[in-house]
Amino acid sequence: MFPRRCKKCRCYVAPHLKSCPRCGTVAPDVASKPTKEEKAVARAALDTKVPTIQGSNIHWVPSEFSLRIHRENLKELDKKLDKAQTPRARNAIRSEIRATKAHIARKDVPAGKKPWTTERIVARDSFVVVFVSPKSHKYVLAERDGPADLLIVPAKKKHRRTTPSHRLQRLEKSVHMRIIKKQQKEEAVHSKRKKSKKAHREKKRLTKRIPQ
Repeated sequence: MFPRRCKKCRCYVAPHLKSCPRCGTVAPDVASKPTKEEKAVARAALDTKVPTIQGSNIHWVPSEFSLRIHRENLKELDKKLDKAQTPRARNAIRSEIRATKAHIARKDVPAGKKPWTTERIVARDSFVVVFVSPKSHKYVLAERDGPADLLIVPAKKKHRRTTPSHRLQRLEKSVHMRIIKKQQKEEAVHSKRKKSKKAHREKKRLTKRIPQ
């Protein structure tokens, strides 16, 4: 704990002292902050009431941006395969082609699976990954000590492709939505200011043309 300052004489008071050594004023109690372990226990207690989804029941569908990039990359790999001169280079390119096709094929949802996908939004000049549920609910990663609205837990049995654990929060409740609304408000004000300046310049130009 850090020393406090007396409200009367502004003298520093050690944490173990109950009163100021200079003027005798009773020092207020120091509010101790919770430790990392205490925060983890409190967060785990809150997470027990949050809805949970097994990662094995989720089928992640690539976003439109990811599909477009992989289709373009597949065309480039086909061109490289035609120009490859050694068997080793051709095998390496074929491996990349198989991985790219497997990624594109994940757009097909198996029977009984609930498709999830991702998209990106810009908040404060950075990209934020948004998780979109089958019901079109949008989630973002919850803060470390913040509340969560949904938990994704990995499968109990190890699979070749598994979903890691995630603590998700609804986008409309997150800090990112507040940043986006602030940006939209600033852009609206800026657009209104530009239109006002343009109208003022046009009015000034017309005034100069009219003979006095």
